Parts: sequence; structure tokens; C-alpha cells
Amino acid sequence: MLPIYEPLTPGQADDIHRAALEVLDKAGVALDHPKAQEALAARGARISDDRKRVHLPEATVEHLLAMAPREFLCAARDPDEDMVMRLGACYARQGGGPFSLYDMRTGRARPLAVRDAVDSVRLVNRLPHINAPSTMTPHDLEVATYDVAACKLVLENTRKHFWCLTTAASHLEYELKMAAACSGGIENLRKRPTLSSIFCVIAPLRFPADEIDRLILCGEYGVNVMTPLTVLMGGSAPYVMAGCMTQMTAEFLAAVCICQALCPGLGQWYYTLFQYLDMRSGLSVTHSPELMVLAAAGAQMSARYGIPSLANSLLSGDCDAQQVLLQYGANILLGIMTGVTFQVGAGSLECGNLYSHQSLVLVDEILDYLKAFQKGMDVTPETLAVRDIVDQAEKGEYLSSRLTMKYLRKERHHVPDILTSPSLASFLENPATLVDRAQAKFERIMAAPFEPPLSSDQQREIDEIMREASSKLG
Repeated sequence: MLPIYEPLTPGQADDIHRAALEVLDKAGVALDHPKAQEALAARGARISDDRKRVHLPEATVEHLLAMAPREFLCAARDPDEDMVMRLGACYARQGGGPFSLYDMRTGRARPLAVRDAVDSVRLVNRLPHINAPSTMTPHDLEVATYDVAACKLVLENTRKHFWCLTTAASHLEYELKMAAACSGGIENLRKRPTLSSIFCVIAPLRFPADEIDRLILCGEYGVNVMTPLTVLMGGSAPYVMAGCMTQMTAEFLAAVCICQALCPGLGQWYYTLFQYLDMRSGLSVTHSPELMVLAAAGAQMSARYGIPSLANSLLSGDCDAQQVLLQYGANILLGIMTGVTFQVGAGSLECGNLYSHQSLVLVDEILDYLKAFQKGMDVTPETLAVRDIVDQAEKGEYLSSRLTMKYLRKERHHVPDILTSPSLASFLENPATLVDRAQAKFERIMAAPFEPPLSSDQQREIDEIMREASSKLG
């Protein structure tokens, strides 16, 4: 395994941590949820006179941070697809929530439909380096309950762990009921959580009440949570990089405190999603060298705390194929070299608005390539090959050498699937681009037989839960 790249010195990481603690003590967080306030106050937090802010002293933060698990299970209905989240692991997840389907060959998009969402989940099933699908936003679902129905679509089509978006705590309850039904009950789901969910912080340092209600539900069902730290430098966070890291770290520590006070032992990630406000155009920028440094620093702070990290390394801010591939290569490599536990966003373009089947296939191929790079080399007295070099020096070839015969199958040399290396003559004869080859692989996967993951009883039960959700929420 190659060494981890760290942009911060240990002293700088400590400075950021201390600055974040000072912010939490002096400014606190906007949090007016009575149950959360009560749980935090019991651990030493101070509630403001107007009952709208909670101030977190250092002792409270350090106590609750120590309660956060350093390792936790993201189970799958197929145990062979289980993920154990811990530092040093390397997993990838599909992007969540896109509402348009994009064809990278034609450059055209259309509203994403149920059929597209189903195809995407079944595609993830067959891609070895995409470990989890996510819910999407199909346009041909009932608007009032689309998120619950999107969760049902994933449950009906995968045996992998998945990430579930929701619009409100009242909707999340039905999603978790369906997941429990597919697991054989809530206690089985608590033992083997087959989905992950989310509760959000609104930068700077605000936790809306409904987000806390979602967290409490996740705690009841034992479902691990992520809190995306979506800072916008110059907009919702300081324009300077170190100040941005201070605010983001304060928001992460606050999320840990709230989560562990309400749901002790629940798994959560250090989840970074950096952007900066371009003062010339007024636009939000999601990819730049500076943001890459911040992402690396976020992974380093995650390692400092011993908490598994999550980063949107697989998400592209653009849709031009050449530029997308540059961003994928740079960001995935950065995620691997900084030790990110869970890289997310696969298949999503234009900051998550678009989804592309070809993009998902390309991310899987790039992950395969860079994971092989990540392994480094095995240096032993035998693999140093002194004897082999001496023996073969006169022959001038190694096809017949002892080590070649021994390690031909044992030492894996990367064999690409669609990242082929055609000569000019063969390319001119069949000028299929990388995107064309990704489309062909998608079509091969879709042509394979599909075995539904749910039993007839499980299907009936989640159908009934969906009817109840439509009646109550519609």
C-alpha cells in the first residue's frame, strides 16, 4: 500500500481542531430542537437565553467525539457485498438525486425516468468497484411521494447496500419501514443496516429541526448517517482556505456531538463537499486545485479523529467528456492517495443534476486502474529477482524465466476492460471512442438476465407500505 498524502503538518491539523473548538464554544450552533438541546445540555452544553443556540465546550465535544465508532458495518442483502467502514478501506458509491439522464455521446439530456433509475441500479449490481447504488429523482413518479417510491425501486433491484435520500422525516419513516420489511424486521435491520441515510447542516452552523428528526429515526432503525459539509468559500464559509477548514471542522464536530448525544454509537462519516464562490462570475465552482487541497485536508482531519471519511471524489462539475475524464482521474487518484474511505458521486455530472450510464461505467474502470496503482509493489528477497536476472542475462529474455512462470497468475498486472490501447491503424478501422466503449459495456450488462432480490412476501409488504405512504403523504 502506498503512503498517504497529507497537506497539513500535524501542528496545522491541531491548530484547525483548536480553532473549531473555539468556534463551537463561542458561537455555538443554531439548534432549537428541544430533544437535542436536552441531550446536549446533559453532557455539558450551554443553551442560549433565547433557546435558539447551543454552545459546545471543549469537554463536551471531546467526550462525544470519543463515542463515535471508528468502524461500522454497511451491510448488504448479499453478505459478500458488505462494506466495513474504517480508515484504510476504499469503497465507492453512485451519486444520489440526479433528475436528468445525460448521453455523453450526443451531449443531450432528458428527464430521468423510472426505467433509467432501475437500469442504473442493475448496472451498479454488475460493476465490481461501485459498491452501492443511490436513490434518484425520476420524473414519472408521484411528486408527493417520489423519494419513498425511489427507495422502493432500489430495494426491488439490488442486493448491495444503498444510500437513501429523503425530503422529510415523515417520508423517511416509510423508507425505513420498507427496508426493515426487506430485512425481516427492525431488529435484523439494526444488526445489519442495509441502507445509509443523511441529516444535514446548513452552513454556517445551522441544524434545522426536521434534520434532527431524521437523525432520531435513523437511530431508532440503526441506520448509519452522513452529514455533508457543503461549505461555499466566500459565500457560506470564509474565503480563505484555513478558515473554511475551521468552519467545516466545527460543523463536523457539532454533527458528531448531536448524533452521539441522541443516538450513541451510530456510525457516521466525515463528509466533505467543498465549493468556492467565483467573485468574477458569481458562480459556484466545484473543481479546482485549491479545492483538491481542501479535500485532502478534510481526509487528513478525518484520519486525525479516526472517523471514516467520505468525499465526492467521483462527482464531476461538467458534462464535456474530455474534461469529465480529467476530473475523474485527478479526483479519484486524490481520494485514493489521501485515504478516503468512501468515494461517492459515481455517474453524476454537472454537480449532481445529471446522471449518465456511460459515466458510471467509466468511473468503475478508472477505480479499477487506480486501485491497482494504490497497491504499490511487493519487495521481497525473491521478487528482487537477483537469481532470475543472473540466470537470464545471457538469454536476453524473461518469457521462460522461473519467476515469470511462478508469478504469471499470482502477481496481478492490470488488464483494462474498456481502456484499450489500439494502434492508429486499428482505431481508424473501428473509431469507437472511450465513451462508445462504455456504452457498449452498459448494453452488455443490461442484456444479462436479472434475478429479483425480494421474495413475494417481501414484495407484498413493501407494496402495502408504499400504498400507505401515498395515502398519508399524497
